[in-house]
Amino acid sequence: MLRRAALVLALLTLCCAARAAAGAWQRPAPKAAKPEQSVLLSVVLAGNRLVAVGERGLILYSDDDGRRWTQAMGPVSVTLTKALFVSPRVGWAVGHGGVILHTDDGGQSWGRQLDGLQAAQLAATKYVADSTDPALRQQAAAARQLILDGADKPFFDMLFVDQRTGFAVGAYGLIFHTSDGGAHWTPWMEHVDNPQGLHLYGMARDGATLFIAGEQGLLLRSTDGGQQFSRVPGPYKGSYFGMVSLSGGELYLYGLRGSLYRSVDHGAAWSKIEAPSQASFSAAFDLSATEAAFVNQAGQLFVIGGTGQILQSVPGIALAPYTSMARSAGGAWVLASMRGISRVEPGRPTASATGNEITK
Repeated sequence: MLRRAALVLALLTLCCAARAAAGAWQRPAPKAAKPEQSVLLSVVLAGNRLVAVGERGLILYSDDDGRRWTQAMGPVSVTLTKALFVSPRVGWAVGHGGVILHTDDGGQSWGRQLDGLQAAQLAATKYVADSTDPALRQQAAAARQLILDGADKPFFDMLFVDQRTGFAVGAYGLIFHTSDGGAHWTPWMEHVDNPQGLHLYGMARDGATLFIAGEQGLLLRSTDGGQQFSRVPGPYKGSYFGMVSLSGGELYLYGLRGSLYRSVDHGAAWSKIEAPSQASFSAAFDLSATEAAFVNQAGQLFVIGGTGQILQSVPGIALAPYTSMARSAGGAWVLASMRGISRVEPGRPTASATGNEITK
């Protein structure tokens, strides 16, 4: 009963935003004068192309290792928080307003697969209107009215295990699932052991095992393809902002106040890595089977080796906190921040800000 009540709370929270939010996911992204210097929250590699997303629905792509960027035609003007590609052409982006976007041409054009109103309507049908619990059915009318007011709660991350099967996670325990490449998205909250409705910040895949990392030390694991996510003990009581899995068998869990942990047994046990900074980690990237790179809110970049030691530290190279990173086809580190894109050339611990003459 507690879990079911939490599902209703998540639904009502999703629905009760201002009506103005609906307009933001119906309006195309505005043209940016200097898009590469805008707030960007995610950058990923799609084949040889780099794709970045950020504030007000901004979507950029680069075909020259991140030196020059072109603004794509974005269908929404809400902030986009994460991009992901499963092939050079097929990808998704998620963001505020419960938005999920899809591209099949490498990020040049995008269509909307889901928005907050649709998400709320799907949840209302599944958890309230179709419920066998009379107490929950009484909430259906109120939920429908709240749907009319709009919904603005964000998705923070997504994970696709193949081109058809994927998950999107976000605020207040929201999680949606697709088994047809996003043609249909289904509310999935009852499959997750999260009765408090804690925020779900990041996902990772370790072989056949799926993980979700969230606030207040929430760590969830699925060993059945995402049919059920069960809570497992974590090494830290603070918030986790994400995970990264290496093909060599290592898992890294990162989050608040410089918290960084490593597992070599698929998450059964974790060892703490002492980071040189107490700044919160914001993103990670797998460099190889045994190495991962991490960026934090102090604009620092760290490379962690196969035994958990810090191999390289590049302090203070950003003009603003880092939000995401990717490795370009040419080997450069391309870093997204609150002030745009910067690059670190292979073998050089310096960064250049894209679109201007500043070099640090």
